[in-house]
Amino acid sequence: MGDLRRLAWLIAAAALVPLLMFWIIEAGFKAREERRTIEANAVSTAESLQYRVDGVVERHLAALAAMATTTALKKGDLPGFRARAAELVTLNPGWVAVTLVDAPGEPIADVGAGKRSVVLDRPVPGAGAAPYLAGYARGDGCPCMVFTHGALVAGRPATVRLFVSNRELVAMLPPASGDYAVSAVVDPAGRFIARTVNGDQRFGTSGSKYLRGAVSARSLAGVYRGFTLEGMENFTAYRRSALTGWSSHVALKSYQVDDRARRFIQSLGVAALLSLLLAAILLWFALRQIAERRRISDRMEQAQKLEALGQLTGGIAHDFNNLLTPVLGALDFVANKPTTDAGSRRLLLGALSSAQRAGKLTAQLLAFSRKQKMRIESIRIATMLDEIADLFRQSIGDSHHLAIIAADRSLCALGDVTQLELAVLNIMINARDAAPAGSTITVRVVGSGEPATGEVAIAVTDEGEGMDEPTRRRAMEPFFTTKALGHGTGLGLAQAFGMAEQSGGRLEIASVEGSGTTVTIYLRRCEEGEALADSVRSTQPAELAPLRLLVVDDDAAVRSAIVRPLEEAGHVVDAVSDGPTALTAISQRKFDLVLVDFAMPGMNGAEVIRRARILCPDTAFLIVSGYSDSDAIATAAPGTPVLAKPFGNATLLEMVAALRHEKGAQG
Repeated sequence: MGDLRRLAWLIAAAALVPLLMFWIIEAGFKAREERRTIEANAVSTAESLQYRVDGVVERHLAALAAMATTTALKKGDLPGFRARAAELVTLNPGWVAVTLVDAPGEPIADVGAGKRSVVLDRPVPGAGAAPYLAGYARGDGCPCMVFTHGALVAGRPATVRLFVSNRELVAMLPPASGDYAVSAVVDPAGRFIARTVNGDQRFGTSGSKYLRGAVSARSLAGVYRGFTLEGMENFTAYRRSALTGWSSHVALKSYQVDDRARRFIQSLGVAALLSLLLAAILLWFALRQIAERRRISDRMEQAQKLEALGQLTGGIAHDFNNLLTPVLGALDFVANKPTTDAGSRRLLLGALSSAQRAGKLTAQLLAFSRKQKMRIESIRIATMLDEIADLFRQSIGDSHHLAIIAADRSLCALGDVTQLELAVLNIMINARDAAPAGSTITVRVVGSGEPATGEVAIAVTDEGEGMDEPTRRRAMEPFFTTKALGHGTGLGLAQAFGMAEQSGGRLEIASVEGSGTTVTIYLRRCEEGEALADSVRSTQPAELAPLRLLVVDDDAAVRSAIVRPLEEAGHVVDAVSDGPTALTAISQRKFDLVLVDFAMPGMNGAEVIRRARILCPDTAFLIVSGYSDSDAIATAAPGTPVLAKPFGNATLLEMVAALRHEKGAQG
C-alpha cells in the first residue's frame, strides 16, 4: 500500500510539476513581452506625437516663408504687409504676433504688439534665408516659439519674426495621468518647447541630464531610464524628428516596467527550484513556444509594415499634390502672360515641365499604394511614345542609344496613360542601369489579334548581362533590387506590374544571363479611332459665359492657385476655407458650380456636397483633391466628378467648361 501511495505521488508530481513549471515560466515570459509591448507602444506614441508636431511646424514655416516673400515687402509696402500679417494672425489661432525688424534688430512693423521678453539663441538670418526656430519669448500671449525668416524690404535686408504660442503643441501631449508621468517636446539642445507638468515655468529651460543624454545620442528613437525634474523615477520613450531635430518624450511610471521585469526574474527562480531535472525539458518547450510566437509576430509585423507603407506613400502623394497644385498654377499663369518675354517663358515652361514630372512621380507612389482608382481610357501607343521620347532620352543619357519601333501607328490600348508612361520609364531606367555604355535600348510596339479582343505589347529590350532565374522570379517583388545601396528602390517593376494587372493586362520578363533582358507590358487592344476621339475632345476650347463659382479648400495656396485662373477666364469666384462657411455661402446665394476639396479638417468635401445638394439641388459640384484613395471618394460622393491634384490651368478650365455644358444639357 505504501509503495502504491508513493507511486501515486510520483505520478502526480511528474504530471503536475511540469505543468506548474510551464505556467510559471509562461507567466514570466508573458511579463517580459508585456514590458516590450509597453515600451514599443510608448515609442509609437512618441513617434506619432512627433509626426503631428512636425506637421504643425511645417505649416508655420510654410506660412512664414510665404509671408516673408510677399510682394508688399519687396516693394516696401509696410501697410500692406501689416494687413496681410494681421489676416494670417486672425486665421491662425496659435499665432500671437508678427514683427518685422531691420538688420540691426530695430522694429519696422508689428502686428499683435505686446510686452514680451525675447531670447534669440541663433543669429538673425540674411535676406532670403530659410525659416527656422530662433528662440523663445515670454510675456503677453506667450510662452511662444520665435520663428524667423530673412526678407528684403525695398532692397534692404530685414527679418520677419513669427511668435507662435506653444498651446497647440501642449494640447497634443498625452495627459500626465494614468500610466504616463510627464510628456514633453524639446529642441535639439534639450530645452522644453512644451511640457504637461509645469509647462509654462519649464518653457525654454533645459531638461534633466537623462533627457539631455537621450537628445545628444545619435539614435532617432529609444527608451531611457532616469528621473524627471520633479524627482519622479520613470522610463521615457522618445522619438527625434529628422525635419527639425526636435524630439518628443513620453515618460512611463517606473512600476509599469519594473514590476514586469521583477515578475520575469522571480518566475525563473521559482521554476529552477521546482525541479532541476525537468528544467531542460521545460526550457526547451518554453523556448520553442516563444520562438513560434515570435515568428508569428514577425509575420504580422511585416504585414502591418507593408500596409503602413501603402498608407504612408498615399499620404506623401496627397501632400505633394497639394504642394504642386499652386506651383503648377503659378508657373502656368506667368508663362502664358502676354507680358512675359520669350527667354523667361522658356525658363518657366522648363520649370512647368519639371513640376508636371513631379506630379507623375506622385502618381507612381499612388500606384504602389494600390489605392488610386486608375483612369482606364484608349491610348494611341505610338503617339504617347512620341510625346515622351525626349523624357526617355534625358533619362538614359548620352551614354546609351534609344530606338522606338512602332510599325503600326494606329495601335491603341486600354490603360491609364500616366501610369503607363511611368511604367515604361521605370523599365527603361532599369534597362539603362543594366546595359553597358554605348548599347541600344529598344522599345518595340506590336499588336496581336483583332481590336477589342487582342493585345498590344510594349517591349523594352536592353543588351545587358541579363538575370538568372531566381532573380527573374523575384524581380517584380516590391523593394527587391540588385542595385547598389542608394541606387534603386525596387519599386519600378512593382509599379509596372501593378499598373498592368489593374489595367486588365500582364507583365512578363524574358532574360538569359549574358543575353540581355526584355520586359513586356501586355494591354488590352482597343478599337481603332477611340484614342483619336479622345484627343479631339481634349483639345476642344473651354469657352463659356462667365459663371458664379465657389472654391472650398483649407489650403490657402491651393485656393489661390484655383481662384486665379478662373478669375482670369472671366468667372466670378468666391473662396472659403472650410465646409461650414461654404454651406453658409451656398444658402445665401446661387452658384453655378462648387469646387470643393475632399480631405478637409472637420467636414470633408463629400459631407459638404451632401448637405449643399439639399440646399441647392441644381448646383453642379466638382471634387478637387490630391487624396490617394479615389475609391473612398467614389464611395463617399457617388456620381461627383473628380479633378486630381496637381493640375494645370488649362485642365481646370476645361473641366469647369465640361461640367457647365453637361449641366446645361441636363437642364
